Amino acid sequence: MTKTGETEKQEEINGTASGGDGRNIEGERIYRLADYLETTKWAKEFTFNQICQICEHVTAVKAKKGTVIFKEGDIEKSLGIIVKGSIDIYKAGVNEGNKIATLKKSQTFGEMALVDGEPRSATGIAARNSVIFFITRKELINLFNESNRLGFKLLWKVSKLISQRLRNTTGMLVDYMEE
Repeated sequence: MTKTGETEKQEEINGTASGGDGRNIEGERIYRLADYLETTKWAKEFTFNQICQICEHVTAVKAKKGTVIFKEGDIEKSLGIIVKGSIDIYKAGVNEGNKIATLKKSQTFGEMALVDGEPRSATGIAARNSVIFFITRKELINLFNESNRLGFKLLWKVSKLISQRLRNTTGMLVDYMEE
């Protein structure tokens, strides 16, 4: 792509470009993303206006079946929300390449990486064509700076997700120890 093409694409992504009729492309992009996110169970606790605010801070990624979304050991400080498709989760170890879970629409991954910045604990591969919204720690902080209340609400949701996963893991560990 030429330098001019890159600049035009960057303007479109950053919302500095407008349509020939004066439309704000960024505003339209945000509403499209919000419409998409609103269809998930993940977004049910948020108003449409809050979903729009969150979408100002997400990066939408399309992944074809078989695409590696993240690798165990990668340092990525981001949360992923699956808005379409599914992702298989694999854990390296004794039984190399064991699939440990399949995450579907409305589910998330990367909660711990978002909060503590530690490396990914597993590998995620698109099981079907998928659309994932990512929010980085930097964008979460930007959201907090714009709206403390919404930033807190989002972080509270992430905390609950981490807590639920820890409870599930603890239950599985107890079951395993009893065998």
